[in-house]
Amino acid sequence: MFGYVGTIESELKVREAASYKSWYCGLCQCMRRRYGPLSSLFLQYDCAFLALLFSGELGETVDAKRCHCLHRCHDPRRKYRLETPALRFAAAVNVLLAYYKCLDDWRDERALVKGTAALLLKGAVRRAARDYPALQARTEQFYRDQAAMEAEDGRVDAAADPTGRYLESLADMLPFPEQEKPPLRWLLYNLGRWIYLMDAWDDRKKDEKKGAFNPYLKANSTKEEAAFGLYASLEEAHKAFDLLSPSRDRGVMENVLTLGCPERTRRVLESDGKEVRDESV
Repeated sequence: MFGYVGTIESELKVREAASYKSWYCGLCQCMRRRYGPLSSLFLQYDCAFLALLFSGELGETVDAKRCHCLHRCHDPRRKYRLETPALRFAAAVNVLLAYYKCLDDWRDERALVKGTAALLLKGAVRRAARDYPALQARTEQFYRDQAAMEAEDGRVDAAADPTGRYLESLADMLPFPEQEKPPLRWLLYNLGRWIYLMDAWDDRKKDEKKGAFNPYLKANSTKEEAAFGLYASLEEAHKAFDLLSPSRDRGVMENVLTLGCPERTRRVLESDGKEVRDESV
């Protein structure tokens, strides 16, 4: 994942903002406990949203505890969500995606930082694979599918498909209610497409300098064409969300899909290849 999924905090109610931060901190705590302190360096907003979404869809009862993490030690009201099946699953997704992304970048670019990061995550990945073997196999296959699609086809829509299919497949790995699965799959598929397309447009200048693959460069896409695909994916994701019945935090998720993601889309489209993503609260 790439750190694009987030809220517009100023548009959240006070209790909604506190709840959202507690999920982010809960994911951090869960990763630290299960996969070691170093794993939390790779914490992503994207996976905090997955934890929030999946927990709501599972109808989990979730408690919170005062957070004394040094990252926010100045905020005595800060809390984190206690570990749940949804948080554990999202933590494994976060670790596995971070590892394979770093490994992929190392193989493509021989970037020392990414190679070192992959080495640091190997122990965490072994534990995540032990906890969720099907998830580990699916994540590894996703990166192979992505590389093959970019090599064989490379069209913008086709290149975004593996990321969408990967997120869509997560809906089959937890015991969600059967009536919720179709819209949940469609939401995740379109969110995955949006994430890939955002990253591709954001990186096109860098990829052009390095001679790396980028579907927008290959298609010589205009900003208007990119905007159409990005906003269309978000619209489909929101339509699917309207069909879901999460047990809590619906306002936070609405904020993400109708305000946060569109605002990040606007910023990326207007940034001309400058980095605008957010990695932490």
